[in-house]
Amino acid sequence: MATFVHIFAEKDKASIIKNGIKVQKAKWRRINGVFVSPVTRNYYNTHQWFREIQRYKNVPKLVARIKIPDDRTVFIGKYNKEHIEVEASKAIGIAMEHQEPGGLEVIIPRAIKSGEILKIYKPPKTVGWRYHPNAKGKKPCGCPYCQYGQPFSKEIKKRFAP
Repeated sequence: MATFVHIFAEKDKASIIKNGIKVQKAKWRRINGVFVSPVTRNYYNTHQWFREIQRYKNVPKLVARIKIPDDRTVFIGKYNKEHIEVEASKAIGIAMEHQEPGGLEVIIPRAIKSGEILKIYKPPKTVGWRYHPNAKGKKPCGCPYCQYGQPFSKEIKKRFAP
């Protein structure tokens, strides 16, 4: 069985325990499904999306650890890039061997049943990246295009305007 983690708002805990995790639909996405990260030996890579998601919706977050059959079809790829269709077990192998796993996401194209949820927990510390996976040590771009719709964009535009 392949193991993944899904980050969600703490207020949804009771609903997720009872009903499972629903498919997130978006018109602009080519693939709709449940967004997860593969569980690897590296804690940072497993929970990398935690800080980025916290940045957009600043509410308390929890993590659901889920198991799905190894032969289940999933899609893996970098955020906002093309995804490839593979089996769940191969997706975990790809994540473990990837040279730059920052920004890697897996999409499960179906809902997760409540029986597939192994554990719900609050990570002991916030890890991950903000803005983009390789942003550490770099100043954000202050142009209106890059900051359109971003949180705290007014301050960033003022401080880092080109």
